[in-house]
Order: sequence, then structure tokens, then C-alpha cells
Amino acid sequence: MPENKANNYFETIITREGYSMKAVLERQTLDVLIQIIGGDVPHYGVVMTIDNAGHTTVTSLPSRPGHVHQEQVLINPVAKAIAPVLQGNAVIVSGMHVNNITPNQMKAALGMANELGERLATWLTDHPSQQPEVNFAK
Repeated sequence: MPENKANNYFETIITREGYSMKAVLERQTLDVLIQIIGGDVPHYGVVMTIDNAGHTTVTSLPSRPGHVHQEQVLINPVAKAIAPVLQGNAVIVSGMHVNNITPNQMKAALGMANELGERLATWLTDHPSQQPEVNFAK
């Protein structure tokens, strides 16, 4: 059966206060991988997993000596929005850096993350996947 890319991939972007934040979702069967990236230096700094029971685990990677990335603040609203509509597990990876960020840009980031989470949840609801037949060794 050919892959239906429309049901396995989604990308959306929001621009406010002079910078953009993008969400990229790729699905493998019932599981999703989501990237929340943007700003002047997109990267991977924080990883969150959500299992099919809704439990989360977060890993913040080093950003510079003595510091770790802080993008969990962006992942949390996304996770909250998508958790009720997940069919399987999710991995969310985020990294955003805006050079010389202003207070208004920082304030906009949370609203942007909330909106991305809502868009992702809507897409997941509108594009459900089907459980494939899975067989295990005996």
C-alpha cells in the first residue's frame, strides 16, 4: 500500500515580533515526531517524550558551559495541547534562539507555542492513523 504523505506529515509556521517559530510533525504509524524550531539559530536543545499513557520525560541538553537549553517552556504548551489526541507515543524536539531577544519577543514565544500546539492537535484530530497488524515472535 503506498504511503499517504498527507496523513504522515504536517508543517506550520507562525511569525510575530520579527521572528518565526515552526512546527514540523512526522508520523510513523501511530507515533509522532514533532520539531518546534525557529528564530535566528534553530537547533535541538530539549527533548520530551510522551508515552501512550500521557507520561512525559524531558531531557535538556547543554547549551554552553554551566547551562542547559530552556526550550521546555515552549514544549510544555505543545505537549498539553496534543496529549489528549495522541494515538501513540510522541517525541518533541525543540530549539530556538533569537539573537538579542527583546522582552516583547520573549513574551510572544509562549503565545506562538500555544498556537502551534493547537494547530498540531487539530491536525492530529483531523488526520487519524490506523493501527497496523503487529505480530510478535512466540
